Amino acid sequence: MNTLVRIKGYVSHADVLEPFTTYPEDLVRHELHLFPCSYDIFNELEHRIEELRQEHGWKQSPYSERHYNQVEHPAVKDRVFAGDCIKFESLHFPRLEGALSSFVHDDEFRGIFVQVVGHLQIQELGNCFLSFHIIEPAVHPADGFDK
Repeated sequence: MNTLVRIKGYVSHADVLEPFTTYPEDLVRHELHLFPCSYDIFNELEHRIEELRQEHGWKQSPYSERHYNQVEHPAVKDRVFAGDCIKFESLHFPRLEGALSSFVHDDEFRGIFVQVVGHLQIQELGNCFLSFHIIEPAVHPADGFDK
């Protein structure tokens, strides 16, 4: 299954330049919340998550003995959605393209229309998340519309 994602939208929250940890012993994590330009992406991602789970054996099948003792749903909740936004996270610093590479503070990302490139991933416990590797400025479909 192809796990590559390219999603355009507006940045609503960013912990990209100033990553954080939730617990002192955790690794530093970069995070970005994106308000997508199309709500169709939510259904598409849910469908791809289900496909990924089936591929990794997380969907219980009554005809297969190898799935007999597995749970139907993962023990840990997915980390793909955050309210009305798509949540991206990574342990590695993402590549910033164009004008974004000159940003100094995470607040500068807020409200910017970008394209985020990453992968839909499934962890050992069956929960899914979106990693991100590239953030680049995107051309908005309405740019120049009023000229």
